[in-house]
Formats: sequence, C-alpha cells, structure tokens
Amino acid sequence: MKKIIILLIVLLIFLGYTPYNELNSLAVIDTLGIEFTDNKYYLYLNVINDDNKVYKVTGDSLGEVFLKARNIDNKKTYYKHLEVVIFNTNTLNDNTLNFFKDEFTSIDYLVLATSDNLSDLFNKYHKRSDYKSFIRKEKESSASIINTTFKEVLSSSLDDVKDSFLPLISYKDNLISKGVYIPSKDITLDNGMARANYLLNGKIDTFNTKIDLDNKSYEVILYDLKASTKYKDNTIKIKITGNIDSPDSNDLTKLKKKASKMLENNIKELLNSEKDNKYNISNTINHIYLRKRKLDYNTYKNTNINIDINLLEKEKNNYD
Repeated sequence: MKKIIILLIVLLIFLGYTPYNELNSLAVIDTLGIEFTDNKYYLYLNVINDDNKVYKVTGDSLGEVFLKARNIDNKKTYYKHLEVVIFNTNTLNDNTLNFFKDEFTSIDYLVLATSDNLSDLFNKYHKRSDYKSFIRKEKESSASIINTTFKEVLSSSLDDVKDSFLPLISYKDNLISKGVYIPSKDITLDNGMARANYLLNGKIDTFNTKIDLDNKSYEVILYDLKASTKYKDNTIKIKITGNIDSPDSNDLTKLKKKASKMLENNIKELLNSEKDNKYNISNTINHIYLRKRKLDYNTYKNTNINIDINLLEKEKNNYD
C-alpha cells in the first residue's frame, strides 16, 4: 500500500497536479498571447481560477512583460497548466523562440499565429477550450489546421534543412483557419497549400471539401490518403492514393477529376513557393539533400514535378 501511495504522488507531480489548497495563492494560466505593437510588447494571460479573466501586461521587452507578470493581483503566476500560446506574427523571430524556450520548462503547449489584434481576439476567445475545440473540428473537417506544439516549431527552427511554420488563424464571427505562417520568410500560405503540406508530411489522411460542378455545389470526402515522394533523374515524383466519396452524388466521375486537379494544383503551388522563396516545410527538398548532402535550391528550382493522384470511388462508412 505504501508503494502505491508513493507512486500516485509521483504521477500527480509529473502530470502537473496542483493541490487545491495552493490554488488560492496562484494565478493559473492556460492560454497566453504575445504581440509587439508601437514599440511595446503586450502579454495577454487567461487566468482559469479567476473566472477566466484576461490580464494584459505591457513592457518595452519580452523580459520586462514577463517580469511584470510574475505576480497577478498578489498571486504568483503559474504556467504549469499552460496549453495554448498565440503569437502575433510581428513577434515571431529567433529571439522570441529562444526566450520562450528558456522561460518555460515544458514546451509541449500548442502554438498558433495570427496577424489580428490580440486585444480584440482575447476579448472574445481566450480559453484553451476555445482553441483546442476549434483545431479539432477543423482538422476533422477541412484538415486545414493540425495540432502544432512549440517543441515542433523550435526543433524545425534549429534544423538546417527544415523551416518552422505555425498554423495561422483569424476571426470574424468565429475563429477561422488562414493556412500557415513561415516566420523565417514572413510568408503566409493559404489553406489549400497548408493542407498539401500536412498531406506530404503524413499529418492528415482525410478531409472534406466543397466542389462546384455544373452550377451546383457538392460536399466531397477524400479519405485513406497516403503520399509518397521520390527523386530521380532531376524529377520529383509524388504519388497520392486514397478514396473519394460524396453524400451529394452517386456519380463521382467528374467530381473525382476536379478533386484530383484541385489537390494537384495545391501541391504544385506549395512546391513552387518553396522553390521561389527558398524554404522547406514539405520535406520534398530532403530527397535532393539525401543525394547531394547540401541544401541545393538551384537544383530544386530546376527539378521537374510529376504528381500522380489515384483516387478510388468508394463509399465511406462513417460508422467505422
């Protein structure tokens, strides 16, 4: 019994358990936002044990805002339950990434980027559940966004071969996905290219999309998708396999053709953007790198792209 009690205590410590009697002396943060505007840094903190109240801290540097935020209303700021961080695109650089790496011991929290004003964003969406449910819903439907952790972004930023990217969001009446943002190049890719990137990296295998055909709109489901990439004779060969279905039509011949063309165009747009702007998120250039042992963007720029998309018409069982 004594061993079991000790084991439970150790598990609670590693899982971030906070004793109830300590909560009154802590400001527990689950969502954080940072932006740089008019030569000032603005830090937004959602305090979950204070009725999800948002606190705003202003300073001339990252160090100053986090120093000021060490205590909120005479409570120690507690980041062990931090789950979501939103960066305004104007703050994303190596200095910011290194600062956050040093500031927090855990780096597995989800990250998002936005070019919107964080004051307005946090006024409406400031809870971790707001963002986590949004990401889950969008991934299951359009696959235009996936869970991305700070650890993944930091790892890519330190990689000589790969560039880091963050899911980009905005809001109107609701949160919306805007694709991905690449800090090293200050480039935004739309949802189609973001989805192509996730597919080539094996991060998604299903998505829904609308296709307009003969003055009608059809909901189309692409699923069991798999991507493979090969490089040979100055040609990058990409093969996409999977299934296609639509609840709006039993005749998928034309829909399959349009869906395949859409997917092909999205992949070509992504790869051409990589070639023109010299960045790497799709990992396509890695196949050249493995042969030449260097990042040869000139070779990449002059490679031919061969995309083969093979979708089978197959009814999807939504109850599997």
